[in-house]
Amino acid sequence: MNEKYEKMTSENLAVFFIKNAEPTAIIPEIFSLFGFDCMVRCSIDPEKLDALIQEFERKNRSDILILTLIIELIRQGKNTYTKQEKAFVEEIKNFITEHLNEDISINEIAAKLNVSYYYICHFFKEQTGMSLSTFRNQKRIELAMRKLVQTGEKIADVATDCGFNNVSYFTELFTKYTGTAPAAFRTRNKDTCFHDFYHYEDMLLAADLESVCFFEKPPVQLPKEILTTATLQEPDEQFHFLHESAIIEYHGVLYASWYNCPRIELRGYTPIRGMRSYDHGQTWTAVETLADDKSEKILYCPPVYGICDDKLYMFMNEMVAPDHMHSLDLYVLNEDTDKFELLWSRPIPFKLNTNVVTLPNGKLMLPGRVGELDGFPNTPAVMISDSGKIDTEWRLVKIVENGNLPDGKILVHPELSVICNEDILYMFCRNDQRQVPLVYISTDFGETWSDAHAHDIPYISSKIYGGTLSDGRNYLVANTHRRDRSKLVVYFTAKDSIHFESYLVLFDKENTDMNGIIACDYPSAVESDGKLYIITTKRYSRYNRGAVLFTVEL
Repeated sequence: MNEKYEKMTSENLAVFFIKNAEPTAIIPEIFSLFGFDCMVRCSIDPEKLDALIQEFERKNRSDILILTLIIELIRQGKNTYTKQEKAFVEEIKNFITEHLNEDISINEIAAKLNVSYYYICHFFKEQTGMSLSTFRNQKRIELAMRKLVQTGEKIADVATDCGFNNVSYFTELFTKYTGTAPAAFRTRNKDTCFHDFYHYEDMLLAADLESVCFFEKPPVQLPKEILTTATLQEPDEQFHFLHESAIIEYHGVLYASWYNCPRIELRGYTPIRGMRSYDHGQTWTAVETLADDKSEKILYCPPVYGICDDKLYMFMNEMVAPDHMHSLDLYVLNEDTDKFELLWSRPIPFKLNTNVVTLPNGKLMLPGRVGELDGFPNTPAVMISDSGKIDTEWRLVKIVENGNLPDGKILVHPELSVICNEDILYMFCRNDQRQVPLVYISTDFGETWSDAHAHDIPYISSKIYGGTLSDGRNYLVANTHRRDRSKLVVYFTAKDSIHFESYLVLFDKENTDMNGIIACDYPSAVESDGKLYIITTKRYSRYNRGAVLFTVEL
């Protein structure tokens, strides 16, 4: 369906067709627009639809209300059918995956699922872009890659376990799909971590990257008793949407902020709002607006903080469209008025990710991503203040020349967070196009960076936030194991180490007393008063979000 019409309400579509289409062509054109066929018809009440169409024709094909009801019914049927399609695709995939080591033909698969051979072949190719045979081969090679790296099984046994009765054919197909023979693949990837949530293409990417190990042994889970949880902001009538929070401690006060939207992410009035706590997070002030544009031409996102020369600063981005960077703005807290005041706004297309980081050489760093002015930023980068001052010039350093991965996919939303350990910077990067967690490494305080490395911390497709505690331990907060961000974990290293030895589950949808919350993501953190304060977005649904504060006793 054309995106232009997809966004129109059913009533507006009805008005459009009655005004612009030939009366006898209205219903056929609507059917054509929605891709209405016998499969869609089966997912709705046909008698109700026919009755509405007959009534519409009796009223000379000019009744807006009846045509609106017809469009609503067709839309409902189309949405229902789309869900049925997706469910059937998953059923096919699950059946193939569960029978990988069996010599079963496509004809037999179709019979088991009670559909014709020709239909299942056409349907699967149409829905996934690949044939059933290709999908099965990928799943078999995926399983073989795991077994080669994670077990000591003989290659002949691996072949049999993955559904290949002929070792020579297995070797030929494995080499075709991976570019490496099984024995060489095992040798080359002996230190590669293949996370449980990896699929075929994720594994190929991980095998193509150098690996870093952050776990010397499995980390120990910390007790829940050191964690408390408190709501900061709920969705309300004015703002249903809240996202990308930041938090800092300054002169004994906790400052928290985020951006809000009335209904939909980065649509309409988008102010930066915040609140404060004067008692270590026990209570918070009323929400105040820190920056906005009531004309709705400028969107604000996101806030980050920094402290320098005993002053509290706040950066934010101005955008002309969702994630299209127009400027980098700097505010400072005026302690006489107790308000944030704009210092400067510069046309720098750099998307902010974390609070200001102080490097061991005295310089300051802002991790983020960069693009063209008023364009989408897709290249991992950092801003560096050589003077160690915040209200001065910042220099841009790209971590890579573009946002491409070695397999040609681009890094959509490559949000960054850095940990510094013994003068080495580890820049953790979100990876949307693949599920492989990435890290870039710098040994010269951010002037140059390594190629992307894969690693063994199981975070997945979401923002990461890291830092160093006053006792020398490093921490990393991330969504782990599940792509739906329904599990949020903070990891801790030993003192003065980059090896993580313990972890604490902050949120797990499968085991939580936070009723109605489906996910917590986009963490930001600060240490204060012997505690680690972690603020995140909490999701009730896609466009219904608030903010929650996790407090960890250190």
